[in-house]
Amino acid sequence: MIYQIEGLRLPFPLSLRQGGTFAVLVLCMAVLSKIPGIEQVPAAFRYILVPGAATWFLTRQKLDGKPPLKWLASWLAYFFSVKHLNRFQTYERSGKYRFREQVAGRRRG
Repeated sequence: MIYQIEGLRLPFPLSLRQGGTFAVLVLCMAVLSKIPGIEQVPAAFRYILVPGAATWFLTRQKLDGKPPLKWLASWLAYFFSVKHLNRFQTYERSGKYRFREQVAGRRRG
């Protein structure tokens, strides 16, 4: 936990993960601020409020009991995974299906 930076006491303790996430998000905002339209947004909003809110969301909130980045990774893995399996092998779905079922105790014939 980080309690102060260069002798300046922080209003709340900051974990290393939160500080790193905030720094990465500030760098992302610096890159995105080159886009026309975003450069009109006040600097305090771009470099403090947006990265601060995103850091809070990414480090404190849970989605389905997981951190948001792990939830997003599992959601993307599911979205891009093959949904049609037959004996754990992928198969092409066609419009025609043929079902064969045998009832126990009955014989065909």
